[in-house]
Amino acid sequence: MKKMSDLPKDIAEEVLCRIPVTSLRPVRSTCKKWNTLSRCGVFAKKHLAHLAKVAEEAKEDRLVVMMMDYRVFLMRFNLSNKSCVVEREAKLIGPDGSDQIDVCEIFHCDGLLLCIPKDHSRLVVWNPYWGQTRWIEHTHDCHIVDSYTYALGYDSNTKSHKVLRFIDFLSNFVEFKIYDFSSDSWRIILDLHPRNSWMIRYGERGLSLKGNTYWFASERQSTDCFLVCFDFTRETLGPPLPLPFEAYFQDTVSLSSVREDELVVLFQPWDILKLEIWISNKIDEPNVVSWNHKFFLSANIKQLIHPQWQFPASASFFIDEEKKVAVVFDKDTDISNPTREVAYIIGVDGSLKEAADVRECADSFCDAFICSYVPSLVQLN
Repeated sequence: MKKMSDLPKDIAEEVLCRIPVTSLRPVRSTCKKWNTLSRCGVFAKKHLAHLAKVAEEAKEDRLVVMMMDYRVFLMRFNLSNKSCVVEREAKLIGPDGSDQIDVCEIFHCDGLLLCIPKDHSRLVVWNPYWGQTRWIEHTHDCHIVDSYTYALGYDSNTKSHKVLRFIDFLSNFVEFKIYDFSSDSWRIILDLHPRNSWMIRYGERGLSLKGNTYWFASERQSTDCFLVCFDFTRETLGPPLPLPFEAYFQDTVSLSSVREDELVVLFQPWDILKLEIWISNKIDEPNVVSWNHKFFLSANIKQLIHPQWQFPASASFFIDEEKKVAVVFDKDTDISNPTREVAYIIGVDGSLKEAADVRECADSFCDAFICSYVPSLVQLN
């Protein structure tokens, strides 16, 4: 009797093309032949094309990366008309081959994940599709390491990926540095400081779109708020970019995206239990953003959930334009002692379609964070 590993190459490719991303690691450990085949660039292109076709035909599943209780998971959301089903596809294997790494932040760009370990010892860039990692050593003052802001992007000309690191320390921007994958080294960026006229809120997560990163920012001497973009190709910070609403520094403003084309922004005023979500027009240039005249969704939060509940400053969400819903993540409504991670599915008419139970949370102070995930062919090694 022939073994599966003895199949001709073309048949083996057809079989392996139907393997989910989360099952590649055990398949690769089955035999050397399959390990070699699954790591071939030609096969990988066929595999990802097949997965994209399946996802397009399904139209009900959304694959995302979630950080919960300092661990990273791959989750699948089935947003059917009748209900929302949340399934844990896999617990992503730690960069060192185990699952013992605690991560306090993650950033996604082009199928890569920049992971900030909880102990801040080093940075890890991780491609879950290939199972590859790159450890990046710090160059910093240890006493301010947990105050750094990070971003992951790439040069649109060379396609080389980069990590940006800076700190807004005591109301002054300090030490803008770039780690370049091509040179495997850090370097200081000169003449980048915005003259300290504006600031990025501590803990603000940027959003990567087309290789550049956007943040919510505000003037230091006024209440004016806007977006700023770091262009990884030119390695410059652009001018203030408009928001579709008037926001203040203490408001919740969170970013997401529609594919790699449009920015999506969630807005909740700090003193009003109201939520709005807006979608930008298609972005062609990093420093030009315009908005549709009408919001995608507006909801009275007080009518939907516990009156005392509000989205945290780091509200995490995504939208489904076809299903006409937004999925916003937070803990349950027990303010004093939350025990569950919950996905609130809100319709474009402002109605709460469903509150889906994601999982039990072990740490009531660790907010769940979600980002899109699309498998990438980028090689880290």
